[in-house]
Amino acid sequence: MFIMDEINEIKKEYKLNEKDFNEMYQQTRKIVFMEAKTYEKPTAILIGGQTGAGKGGIDVYSKKEFKEQNLDSIVIDVDCFRMLHPRAEEIIKKYPTLYTDITAQETGPIAKELLKEAIEKGYNFIFEGTMKNTEILETMRNMPRKFNKVVRVIATSPKESLLTAFERNEEQVNKIGYGRFTNVEVHDYSCEGVEKTLKVIEESGVPDRIQIFTRGKDIVSPELVYDSTSENNKYKTAYETLIRYRKINEEKIYSTIKERLNNILNSRKVDKKEEKQRELLEKKLRMCK
Repeated sequence: MFIMDEINEIKKEYKLNEKDFNEMYQQTRKIVFMEAKTYEKPTAILIGGQTGAGKGGIDVYSKKEFKEQNLDSIVIDVDCFRMLHPRAEEIIKKYPTLYTDITAQETGPIAKELLKEAIEKGYNFIFEGTMKNTEILETMRNMPRKFNKVVRVIATSPKESLLTAFERNEEQVNKIGYGRFTNVEVHDYSCEGVEKTLKVIEESGVPDRIQIFTRGKDIVSPELVYDSTSENNKYKTAYETLIRYRKINEEKIYSTIKERLNNILNSRKVDKKEEKQRELLEKKLRMCK
């Protein structure tokens, strides 16, 4: 594993200068705002869930929902523009376990600027993040009152999201030679953060609507299991719904864990850094084998 000083030096090596950063920002902005349009009463959809949970499905679901209403919308998702970093391929091949941390030096500030502009110009937008802290709550507090603020969180078992993240990485490595590596500790931190953040957001009363989804029959068909505007919810709060459906999801996938874990562990030879993460994955899922 890398030590912190070593990580900081590597990050410093790939930190973009002002000119290159501005070029990456303008390129990203051009792509993201391609279908942007100002509305008198815009909607902001803020999506949360840990790595591997299936947030992409809610992205697609939300985009489709806007289109069905003949409304334009944009998606702000840092994972979609990490590869616009001019040295992205080099980073992901040389430091796959640090790829997210290194590129976050640029994608984080860019996402904040895109979000700021989307709010100022009254765009309908979908913002995807882990929601591991309450920063997004402060963003909602500062939105103009004209915005309809919708929070959507996906309730996926931590075991399922971990397996999915590792499986996705293996699939990408097999197809293109490199993938989106997942750090187990970071995943677990974000998983716990989603729970805490959702509770704070719900108690704040700031969002106009909170919805909880679970994975559906396919990625573009997430299942809505809680809606704060409905009187027919199975559980009283969004927070309770998240906890309950994470457990339900784990029960559904329990019988598949052993086979999926073995497929990951036996997929290919890896370096020491990835091996360490596989050991952590195996340790977390050992009881299920």
